[in-house]
Amino acid sequence: MTTRLSATLLVALLAGCTAAPEVRPTARPATAPAAPEPTTPAGLLPGLPLDGLSPDQQAILAGWARETFCYCGCPHTVSQCLRGHGGCHHAPRMARLASALVRAGAGPRELAERVTGYYAGFAANKRVALDLAVADPPLGTPAAPVALAEFSDFTCPFCQLLRPALERFVETHPGRVRLHYKPYPIESHPGAVEAAQAAEWARDHGIFWPFHDKLFQDPHAGSAAMAAWATELGQDGADLGAALESKRLLPRVTASRAEGRAVGLKATPTVYVNGRELPVLSADLLEFVLELALEDEEEWLKGRGWSRDAEER
Repeated sequence: MTTRLSATLLVALLAGCTAAPEVRPTARPATAPAAPEPTTPAGLLPGLPLDGLSPDQQAILAGWARETFCYCGCPHTVSQCLRGHGGCHHAPRMARLASALVRAGAGPRELAERVTGYYAGFAANKRVALDLAVADPPLGTPAAPVALAEFSDFTCPFCQLLRPALERFVETHPGRVRLHYKPYPIESHPGAVEAAQAAEWARDHGIFWPFHDKLFQDPHAGSAAMAAWATELGQDGADLGAALESKRLLPRVTASRAEGRAVGLKATPTVYVNGRELPVLSADLLEFVLELALEDEEEWLKGRGWSRDAEER
């Protein structure tokens, strides 16, 4: 297992992101609502489910919503948009992300930093350039405009936990998103490097995804078992055995790990959405975060920035 994994978060959240001026909410004076401002979290956050949040967590979320401006640049805080700006579709998404972060254990300072970092990540200078051609074929429609790049280790228990939700998301959003698997085996994990090499052999022989599934089902299989899988899938198992013995695919795996380190990867799995790091929370929140990220990315691609709501144009 990799470093910086806490008991609360199954995978590291975005770390060290700073606000980018070109996507940071414009801090213009907000228009005060006609009615007195509510004093309870439920009143400040209408429409946002608060069940399961402790009173302290609700207070953290409500305080953030009172002070933070909607990221689309409208002259309202998130709370004001939720209470009186019915046409705003940005604030509810922003509040849902904040709620997920609070549920995952974020305090006031971390919450503000993580939300700001998420939206700052849409700027071109915050995205990383990844070589996706070496990670073909993707799962999903190859021409889909939103590319997920996952750095993963077949022997990592956290990768195994997140994998079903990640693949299900791609399969249920045909034509919109695709998934590229990039190996990042942890050298201290027994069999991780060998499994990554076997997967690259399968990639070269047109059986990557079914072989990938078998590796996740039995990540500590030996070379004889992997050769049998190759034969079962219609390829030359003996050639796979020879490739593992000679380590001829090790340079490719090493290059993938080097690419991950170069872009600041800290844990497996780490997922990038068109080059911006996805804040992966617990496995049960992954689909929510993916849906949010896809909606935001599609809006960003369509308008090369955030769209303004009709009431604010």
